[in-house]
Amino acid sequence: MDVAPNELGHVIGHAIAKHEFLSAVSSSKLHHGWLLRGSRGVGKARLALQFAMHLLGNGDGQLSATAESPVGRLVVAGSHPDLRVIRRPTDDKGKRKSEIPVDSVRELSEFFAMRPAMGGWRVAIIDAVDEMNRHGENAILKTLEEPPNRAVLFLISHGEQLLLPTVRSRCRVLRCGALSEHETMSALAQAGVTGARADEVARIAPGRPGRALELENADAGAVADAISNAVRNLAGSDARGLHTALSQASRSDASMAAAMESLRISLQKRATRESDPVLAGDWAECALDVMRIDAEAQALNQDRAQTIAAALWRVARLARAGA
Repeated sequence: MDVAPNELGHVIGHAIAKHEFLSAVSSSKLHHGWLLRGSRGVGKARLALQFAMHLLGNGDGQLSATAESPVGRLVVAGSHPDLRVIRRPTDDKGKRKSEIPVDSVRELSEFFAMRPAMGGWRVAIIDAVDEMNRHGENAILKTLEEPPNRAVLFLISHGEQLLLPTVRSRCRVLRCGALSEHETMSALAQAGVTGARADEVARIAPGRPGRALELENADAGAVADAISNAVRNLAGSDARGLHTALSQASRSDASMAAAMESLRISLQKRATRESDPVLAGDWAECALDVMRIDAEAQALNQDRAQTIAAALWRVARLARAGA
């Protein structure tokens, strides 16, 4: 899978994760499996690419190799013999398929079985494990159980699907949290987004600039307002607000993604504001349920309107129970 030039470069934030990885490298006790966990859009893939490039020869300790570096040129060209980046493939129309084919994961066994072509490490990145089925996870498990010499596997997890405990237990976990407001604005500036536009984009997915940029052109503002209004009135009988939210969110896949993002943020904020710890836990669990509904809908290519309705209905049950 090709890597775009703008995916490389300095990684903003995640100081603890960077320190843990570089310390492991310098100690000569590098673990063979690493699990980068965090929400979509915080920079996990960018970080994994920099970790990989560090191992493949760009070892300056800064984790900021660009597409113009010697390693970067090979990575962007898709011609580095010691790196594999596995993502969902695209179909004939250029649309991402619903999951990563298990054959792509199984091929890692053959890739890792070969000696490093350039004398260093063999590295693979799976972006992301949420987009694999159980067959894919079992294929990963086989690689983790019998790790080859001088081979490292980076797994990226958005936390949207439950990962096999046996896979998780064989990896060293790096937690990648949401960026601070300052870091978010710096990341947007790095992407060429500044001023008033940056403020508006940051509002779409706070602390997750990558996700915000993905949803920027999805009428995200209108969708977010419609969803917020619907959530505020779910315990009542505002059928018009619910209809508006469904209509806005059903316009396109991007609109639905923006809707689910807005809904998740609303629920997490509600959980944070709730003084009753039991209710706070209920709202946090509801946010996780909404994420699962979204992930299942994508995997099964379900109807957009039905997906949004199912998510709002889950929230409505909790809102009425607590009313």
